[in-house]
Amino acid sequence: MKVHTPRRIFDRLFPTGLLLAAIVTGAVAAGPAALASPSSTEAGSAQTTSGGGTVSWSVMPASATAPDQRAKFTYTNIQPGSTISDHVAVLNRSQQDVAFSVYATDATGTTPTNDLILMPGSETPRDIGSWVTLPGGIKRLSVIIAGGKGIIESFKIAVPRQATPGDHTGGMIASVSYTRKTKNGTALTVEQRIAVPIELRVTGPLHAGLAVESISTGFHGSLSPLASGSATVSYTVHNTGNVRLTGSQLVSVTGLLGISAKIPEKSLPTILPGDSVRFTAQPHGLYPFGPMTAHVRLTEAIPAGAPPMALPAGYVTGTASLFAMPWSLLGLIILVIVVAVALLRGRRFRRRRLSTKLAAAADSARLETERRLLGDKTTPAGPQTQA
Repeated sequence: MKVHTPRRIFDRLFPTGLLLAAIVTGAVAAGPAALASPSSTEAGSAQTTSGGGTVSWSVMPASATAPDQRAKFTYTNIQPGSTISDHVAVLNRSQQDVAFSVYATDATGTTPTNDLILMPGSETPRDIGSWVTLPGGIKRLSVIIAGGKGIIESFKIAVPRQATPGDHTGGMIASVSYTRKTKNGTALTVEQRIAVPIELRVTGPLHAGLAVESISTGFHGSLSPLASGSATVSYTVHNTGNVRLTGSQLVSVTGLLGISAKIPEKSLPTILPGDSVRFTAQPHGLYPFGPMTAHVRLTEAIPAGAPPMALPAGYVTGTASLFAMPWSLLGLIILVIVVAVALLRGRRFRRRRLSTKLAAAADSARLETERRLLGDKTTPAGPQTQA
């Protein structure tokens, strides 16, 4: 491995927050994208256990001489064609020497819990990650840092002249790789990564906008015909503009007879330009009385720390229909009808049997009366006697 001589080595270790992601790659499948919290108030640190023991390290923004208090790399109002110079600190908080890889990559989106998704290390960045170079114009730096020490490295961001206006997001990563074997003997390369977000806004026309798309609905009733149920409302929030946006979301369902339920208003994550995030809400306390309507309402807002700008007035809304069939109540009604029909038929059957018996008794009595009126005095024969 090529060992790079760091610009500065220092011994003091700094307390940091957690900002980590793991990449696992093997012969069969590539690993997941990295996650980094864009709302973290501290730089990132991580700890992992490899074949050489426990490795603990941190990465954070820095000046040329020491780490600083920035939570992320933020650059605003950058002209296309500009070059930005900055520094990143990597601290090895382990006891042993550790080999690190330092590089930048693109963000591909965010999660509903406001984690920033970064491209896997095996993929080549195409946006802001490709604009970053480390000393010597390299894209990826391999460096061995002694235990309990750290380095500060300079890097440059060369914004292309054709860079599109608006926000570009990525991450500066420090990773540790090691090989381990699975139970079946397959060798896997594990890359443990931590990242500090990079946020850069290129000057030009800015457009802010969110849209509610692909709303799907469902209803889940109860076994009790008198109990309420819940609706499931899934929807996608799409950032149709070229700046990062956040805000709040409110989901409600309304139906006949004044039936309604809603989810308390929740915050949206920071959604990147062009990205979409899928959400699911389950309003409870709904009675299945036929047609209902699901409503999604968004309020747009600027993320904390982002430059202010005018936002579209009003709410962003979306609706979808659903039909809640009261199956439990229908089942109870059908059961009552079946029981009632069975009882009615049983009653008619008993009436017919009684009528048959009464008719038979009447016929017998009529025949006996007719026999007597016709003088039929025949009596049963008795024993004969001789004179």
